Parts: sequence; C-alpha cells; structure tokens
Amino acid sequence: MKDLGTLAAPESAPCVRFVQACLGTETCQYGHQDSLGLAKEIDRMLSGMVFPAKIKIGVSGCRRSCGECHVRDIGILGSNRGWTVMFGGNAGTHPRFGDIIARDLPDSEVLDCVQRLAEYYRQNARRYERTARFMERTGMDMLKRDLLVFMPYIPIEKVE
Repeated sequence: MKDLGTLAAPESAPCVRFVQACLGTETCQYGHQDSLGLAKEIDRMLSGMVFPAKIKIGVSGCRRSCGECHVRDIGILGSNRGWTVMFGGNAGTHPRFGDIIARDLPDSEVLDCVQRLAEYYRQNARRYERTARFMERTGMDMLKRDLLVFMPYIPIEKVE
C-alpha cells in the first residue's frame, strides 16, 4: 500500500470506484475496440466527481465481456460497428443487467453519453442509491424523457 501511494488511499466520498477494462485490441485476438484507451479517457473524465453512491464502470472490447460491462453501473461493450452503452447494472446480492442506452457509437459519442448519464444520475439519485436501484425506481421512460431525447445520436421513439 505504501508503494501505491495515493492510488491506495481510501476514497473520502462516493465516486467512481474503478473503471475495469479488458485488453481489447491491445493483445486480445477477439478485441474489436480499444477498451483500455476508452477506459483511460472515462477515468480521466470522471475523476474527482462525487456521486450519490459509488459507481463501477466496465469496458469490454468484444461481446465476450471480459470487462464485465453488463453488470456495472455504466457498461460499454465493443463490436466491429462501435460501442454499446449500458446503464444500471449491478453484480451484487441483487444482480441486474444494465439497460441498453445506445448502440454502434464512436468513441466521442460514448464519452458524451457516459458524461451525461453520470451527471443525470448525480443530480437525480438518492443518497447511497446505486444505478441499478435508481433505474428500478425511475424507469427507462423517465430516462428517455429527461435525458436521452437530448442526445442526437440516440434514435428514440417519442415518449409521451
């Protein structure tokens, strides 16, 4: 722990606990997308933000999901057409797969989507409410109406 320095220091507030990524295109024969590069960008982008509860992020460069993206608060799954973004996953004692938010996005749109989802969660979740319970309470219709309709790269049917 001494050698790790500030990396081993306990967090003082609920924040991004970790951004887990598989090897993606770095050394994996199955990798379609650069999961390590995207994970570093997301970690840098969300570093220091305080949330209602901890957030875990998973980035997988292919459908094998070695970054465990389906069961993370924010999950990103790579394919040969781009990235799929998921929100509201949890692998705990009450597991939940994340809801699919968008498909086939390039890196820049993934970063925008993740930033908007994180900010929406930060502004609307209850204290200590993880994203899985937040989505169970609020639902996808509310997320579509309040946030996703303002993201031009996500095709959404009109929510009434």
